[in-house]
Amino acid sequence: MTSVRRWLDERFSDDAEAGNALLEFVVLAVLLLVPLVYLILAVLRVQGAAYGIAEATREAGRAFVSADSSSDPYGQACTAATIAMRNQVDDTFDCASQLSVTCVGVCPPTPAPGDTIRVEIDLPVALPMLPTSVFGNSTAISLTSVHDEVVDEFRARG
Repeated sequence: MTSVRRWLDERFSDDAEAGNALLEFVVLAVLLLVPLVYLILAVLRVQGAAYGIAEATREAGRAFVSADSSSDPYGQACTAATIAMRNQVDDTFDCASQLSVTCVGVCPPTPAPGDTIRVEIDLPVALPMLPTSVFGNSTAISLTSVHDEVVDEFRARG
């Protein structure tokens, strides 16, 4: 009787399943955690770029309205935006195509006290570890930031 019982125990024991729970846990953890980590990295990159672009538009507006009349206000705005973007964003920034400085309403050639200057920056943010385009469609997230800055009332007219 003991030999039959031993044979049944050997034949139908749970030792054949030993280690499968660990393997299943590891496979499921990898399948669920890798996309989650990628999603977190992508969201953090876009959020960092959004913060950087907001900071850049604010600094460009401040630099534009505080520029002397003898200097180049657009050049100072471009420099301020480039420095602010370099602190936060890894993507390239081109002032000529991505920075727009306009006057809200009717403004003279040089901004006068009380005029409102609008600074706008458009920046495509590439997602990490993705190609630049898929089937002709860009995989980048397009971010836009607009900042209005009022020329100081006590500024000397230039």
